[in-house]
Amino acid sequence: MKKVMALVMAALLVLGLAGCGSKEEAESKGEEKKTTQAAKSETKAAGDETPSSSSSEEASGDSIKIGLTTVLTGDRSLEGQYASNAVKLIEEEINGAGGVLGRPVEVVIEDALGTDVGAVNAYRKLAADEDIVAIIGPDSSNDGMAQSPSALEFKILTTAQGSSPTLRDMCNNDNEWLFQLRACDETLCAALIKYAVEELGLKSFAILHDTETSSADQARLFTEALAAYDIEPEVVVPFTTGTKDFSSQIAQVQNSGAEAIIGAAFQTEAAILVTQIRSMGMDVPILGSNGFADPVTIQLAGDATDDVYCASAWVPNTPNPKGNAFAAKYQETYGEECGKAAAQIYDHVSIICEAIERAGSTDRAAVRDAMNTIDSYEGAITTYDCRTNGDCGRGGLLVRVQDQKAEIIAEITSEKVID
Repeated sequence: MKKVMALVMAALLVLGLAGCGSKEEAESKGEEKKTTQAAKSETKAAGDETPSSSSSEEASGDSIKIGLTTVLTGDRSLEGQYASNAVKLIEEEINGAGGVLGRPVEVVIEDALGTDVGAVNAYRKLAADEDIVAIIGPDSSNDGMAQSPSALEFKILTTAQGSSPTLRDMCNNDNEWLFQLRACDETLCAALIKYAVEELGLKSFAILHDTETSSADQARLFTEALAAYDIEPEVVVPFTTGTKDFSSQIAQVQNSGAEAIIGAAFQTEAAILVTQIRSMGMDVPILGSNGFADPVTIQLAGDATDDVYCASAWVPNTPNPKGNAFAAKYQETYGEECGKAAAQIYDHVSIICEAIERAGSTDRAAVRDAMNTIDSYEGAITTYDCRTNGDCGRGGLLVRVQDQKAEIIAEITSEKVID
């Protein structure tokens, strides 16, 4: 096992380089769009469900614009790199098949900076453009919730990538314009604990979690799932986003005597956390929230991720045929495995285009109303049911990381609850 600080610095270097790459991609975006909109896609990355005009001719006329706020700079810049890459592939695919309503689709990207304020500013810039029909939010429940008031103000269909139950409830109860296109963490966290207790036979746990909303929600859900087996965590240790040295938190876990660790964090913190757990001599099972088995986390932490169990929304070797085709296309195009951030953008753009087709219009209200008619859309990640705005995704995957690859243990599905 490498030394702790060496791995941390390596992780930060990777992130820094990714941020630079994402900036360059963003700056050249306009020129790239001219190219992608003028050429047919040589290979479709997915099945027949992708919306398109019935015409086999190339899309023409004014483009239909969809906004995307993603993180192009800072510690989460790999998110923006994956998202930007996915945008190119989905634009090529849709426009090469005739576009939407016979017109080409154009995704306009703004940097959310990895902060709530940055996410809101990026969102408002996009929403003020009357040509933008819908907006995709960043891969963070916090950012999605921060953007919610602006979605209400501008009255524009907005899709959120976060999986927090707090975000779900906001979508269902407070904002008819905001849609959570992920399976809620309630389903995923409960499935992971069930496997840990019933299949792995684990009986004592420590929880390490970020204090941001989605990770704090996950820690609560893990605790509730353990309570169903009359198990209380030996210790619950919080930390803040951006933490680089976890030695004091890990020491608390060591002193607790727990036989397994449950982690809830974004990819960067998850990578540093598992690295330092292993470096401090703790050879125990690690159970993680959805980011712990993401290619970003595995890339940063290497073999420290072995024997990490995770309830994940996405892995590149997904059994989903549409997802498998997209992952292969991504690998072929970019020479690396497809991360969740890319697969999510592929699905968000596809579903928004489906809503536009159903509406037969780019009117914002009509597209929002059409979104609520989607009840069995097969995406690259899962099946989507948007009859209620929250918890639109219907499942995920239970996985174990071995030899820096996520091995699928079981598929996780949940029924849609309609009041």
